[in-house]
Amino acid sequence: MRGILLAGLAALVIIGGGIWYLGGESRGPPGRAQRVVVALPPANGGPALLLPAPDPGLVEKSPDGPLPIIGKDGRQAWQVYARPFDSGDKRPRLALIITGLGLDRALSQAATDRLPGGVTLGFDPYAADVKDAINQARGLGHEILLGLPMEPLDYPRQDPGPLTLLAALPESQNTARLNKLMSEGSGYVGLVALWGARFTSEKSALLPVLETLKQRGLMFVDNKSPVGNMTALLAGQMVLPWAAANRVIDSDVAPTAIDQALADLETDAQRNGAALAIAALSPAIIDHVATWVATLDKKGLALAPASAVANRQTTAAPVVPQ
Repeated sequence: MRGILLAGLAALVIIGGGIWYLGGESRGPPGRAQRVVVALPPANGGPALLLPAPDPGLVEKSPDGPLPIIGKDGRQAWQVYARPFDSGDKRPRLALIITGLGLDRALSQAATDRLPGGVTLGFDPYAADVKDAINQARGLGHEILLGLPMEPLDYPRQDPGPLTLLAALPESQNTARLNKLMSEGSGYVGLVALWGARFTSEKSALLPVLETLKQRGLMFVDNKSPVGNMTALLAGQMVLPWAAANRVIDSDVAPTAIDQALADLETDAQRNGAALAIAALSPAIIDHVATWVATLDKKGLALAPASAVANRQTTAAPVVPQ
């Protein structure tokens, strides 16, 4: 019965929205990244239909636990587990990711319940009961990312935890840490950077991580601007689905600063067609975002999950260390 149900859900998605595919090189203007076309139906009131997770065909067993893989039929987690979005919607797209879910249960529950499903949620890999929390959030229509702690510039004064990817570690050790992180949950479309300014500046350390995500059918979201972003350039070269933060909404927690950052995000989307912002979970962020998203339709802007802005942001090629 479960197999029949899963097959039926999959058929509904395919029939309703068509086949997903990863586009080739963009024919757009210079500076425009490759585009990924996500042809799924929009949510028509209430939570969007998200396919059950984990999909048995997208999981392999490991000593650490289940890890995502690309299915034998080519299906990838970043697409299969994505929140449905109408690719025919021509309005500028805005994606907002709230990170740090799971550490404070009450606050995480408030975010899951109060924010619309179009807001993407990033779960902290160190949180307790991550699997159950992800399932609950997906049940309410939220697309999910898993936090990826990476070495900051001032490490170890600022330490993102025992599974932090470090530029000085051998590739095998970073891979082991990455596998452990990815096994903490399922049903997520990809990983979102936590810290990482030092790690992402080292091509020799960063490249194997991006290659692993590509091989496992995941997307990557950087917490830095897409302009001059080495991660965006490398991801584009290897055709890895990626996105990057045009804005970090909570860099200044003053109410007027949060509102201004959200307004600037709207301008980014209107100018470039797609924009993404990241904000750490807090009561102020929940309050401001809940009010702000209700205004987007009247402004001609579409709230989109992170997967729907993959490879759609404007970039400028940085100098990549050899």
